[in-house]
Amino acid sequence: MMATSVAIAIVLWFVISIAIYPTTPRTLHHVPLKVEIAGTSAEENGLSVIDYDVQDVTVQIEGNRSKVGNIDANNLTATAVVENVTSAGTKKLSITVSGNENEQFNVKSISPATVNVTFDKIETYTFEIKASAPNLTFADGCVLDEENFACTPSTIDVTGPQQQLNQVAYCVAETQQKEQLSASKILTTDTLLFYNEAGTQVDSTDFTYDVAAFSLEVPVLYQKTMDITYQITNAPANFDLEALKKRLNLSEQQITLAAPNTSMEEMSEFNIGSVALRDIDLNYSNDFVVNVPDDYVNQSGFSTVTLALDSTDLVKKDFVISDIGVVNAPATYNFNVLTQQLKVSIIGPADVMETLDASDLTANVDLLSYSTQAGAVDGDTVTFNYTPTITCSKYNTVWATGDYRVAVQGVRTSGNPTVNSEQTQSDLSENSNH
Repeated sequence: MMATSVAIAIVLWFVISIAIYPTTPRTLHHVPLKVEIAGTSAEENGLSVIDYDVQDVTVQIEGNRSKVGNIDANNLTATAVVENVTSAGTKKLSITVSGNENEQFNVKSISPATVNVTFDKIETYTFEIKASAPNLTFADGCVLDEENFACTPSTIDVTGPQQQLNQVAYCVAETQQKEQLSASKILTTDTLLFYNEAGTQVDSTDFTYDVAAFSLEVPVLYQKTMDITYQITNAPANFDLEALKKRLNLSEQQITLAAPNTSMEEMSEFNIGSVALRDIDLNYSNDFVVNVPDDYVNQSGFSTVTLALDSTDLVKKDFVISDIGVVNAPATYNFNVLTQQLKVSIIGPADVMETLDASDLTANVDLLSYSTQAGAVDGDTVTFNYTPTITCSKYNTVWATGDYRVAVQGVRTSGNPTVNSEQTQSDLSENSNH
């Protein structure tokens, strides 16, 4: 009897509730949010949805008690209202909620009520790819050839939001492989990173490209550090070159070179060139260009080396030389120096120069490597100007500076008939080569 009374009471309460309160509220969570731009101003302006910060909403609805009780989150859709969106950027849009199957209800509240949506144009840009292998090390005497460290492919087409693509200055194919190399090698990686001008990494989440793997060509160079040397030419046989070299200072003492092979193994020094002794004056200073083979890399960072004379305690004086002779002359001619006296400038240590006399100096015309020109020949006679070698038999630390010429005449010896000038030149050349 008691159970029947309870059941009747419940039925009566339900009937009275419907009669007195025909509508009721209902709160539903995790209603999915959609952002659609079909037919909107955003689509008309070539924009796409890049991202939005709300994935679902909580909505409070109200409706017929018998209807809303059967509605759940899957029966509803939250939609961003895309209106008047004509340019790229992040826009704050309102949210509406509707039923998927024409459910009848009123929306009392939506939380959150707005969503931040990022719009942009989707473009495709081409970028150069740099190679990177930060964890590689190299054996002693080996170094990475950075100029030829490259990636294949060397460029890539990347599709993504225009504003993000505009931030990218370059991209890097990078491997984290750890290895010590002593020879060139090719590595592969699937990691592609994007950077702006400041070297800060750019978010590439929304980027797409059709390359899955990259080949990194790691060229190894063989490295060697050598002393820098030079030659002094046209010095008399008795001249003390080492004493002069102690006064000549190089701006760089050593150079480091690298090559793709072991061709430098036999090299013990790096020669920058030569200087004629007569060109070394008290204020001598000369820049030598560092020239290396095309496949070599100068890793020292300088392109010239300066050679300069320390003239401390050196003195320069003029002398007139009367002792002028000819040596190593070809036998086909008798040679005679027409110049009787030659004024020269001599440099040497101050204490030596105090006692040096013109009689200590000799000028020799060395014809060992001489060959005359046809225009200098006149019948049996040949006349030309020649640079003599100035020597000092008494002191080996003095030298002549400057460019000098003396006039020389040769007369064909008897037994050598007169021939045309071209034949004469040939005879002299042949004799000068012996």
